[in-house]
Amino acid sequence: MIALEVSSAAGRPPFGGIGGTVRNFANSLLRADPETPYALCYRFSRWRKGHLFRPQAPNARVRVLVDPLNRWIIPRARIFHSLATYLPESPDIPKLVTIHDVNPVRNPQWVTPRWHELRGRKLRDTIGRADVVVTPSRFTAEEVAELFDFPIERTRAIPNGVDSHAFRPLLPDEIAPIRARHGDFVLGVGLHAPRKNLERLVEAVSRLPELRLILVGRPSNGAASLLDTIDQCKMVDRTIHLARVSHAELVGLMNAARVLAVTSLYEGFGLTVLEGMACGVPVVCSNASSLPEAGGDAALYVDAKDPEAIADAINRVVSSPELTEELRTRGIEHARACSWDRSAAVLRALYREVGNV
Repeated sequence: MIALEVSSAAGRPPFGGIGGTVRNFANSLLRADPETPYALCYRFSRWRKGHLFRPQAPNARVRVLVDPLNRWIIPRARIFHSLATYLPESPDIPKLVTIHDVNPVRNPQWVTPRWHELRGRKLRDTIGRADVVVTPSRFTAEEVAELFDFPIERTRAIPNGVDSHAFRPLLPDEIAPIRARHGDFVLGVGLHAPRKNLERLVEAVSRLPELRLILVGRPSNGAASLLDTIDQCKMVDRTIHLARVSHAELVGLMNAARVLAVTSLYEGFGLTVLEGMACGVPVVCSNASSLPEAGGDAALYVDAKDPEAIADAINRVVSSPELTEELRTRGIEHARACSWDRSAAVLRALYREVGNV
């Protein structure tokens, strides 16, 4: 038996970010490895809230973790993998943990002092109990090794995947109504947080009067600064905020956008890059942190601290049908190569290596 800690996958849709990643990895493992029983484990505090992730796969069982009783709760488990940070002390078997990013530790200027302290302590405790740390990028693996004095040889970078059936190019008839409603626009997707660097995207689009800007994402601790920048750049009438959209609406916007701009200063992986590429939208992407790993050779990279460079890259795409088509073709091919099944196969091989299971 393989035990997976999947507390972050619980809750109500839409499932994005870490929750969506956990669901995709678990579903791919269950589908590809039907002969192996899997225990999908929840922290007791999360189990009490309900809305658990319960795949219908015949080899899946739900369990509730309670230290130090886990050796009796999952007695047949040969390996334990927490897919998102929490790692119990028991049972005494090989333990893996996925660390998606270490932003609160690496960048305390973007979080509250309390969150920096609490998250840092949790990461230190968890990594200290792990036999292997799994990360979505080499960038994050190196940060874990540096910040937590963890042996780099005990890290494994296993990239996230993308569902190219859920994120896909639409037919022209499906895209036309969205373009008729919004005109030519640049799309930005992400929480309105400082590390997303959306202010520089606003400044860049303000230099391109023929384009509008659509921002999809919930307000966070960067929302006030973002609104101030929109006002200062006289972008109020050219900017649309959509705090929440359905999956179908997001896919439609990605298909209809002239450019998807990912201007983050820090990402543990950058799944939005792959989702956009799978939809066939040209991606202008920051060259910071892990993002070049996510985008490969299929994005147009820029210094995201330079609004003029961002504007120039966007303008190059929208003014060149040839470049648009080149990025679209490369992006679709790159996304198809980055499937969840492929990533899950690499993870399953790691379980054999570490736990002989």
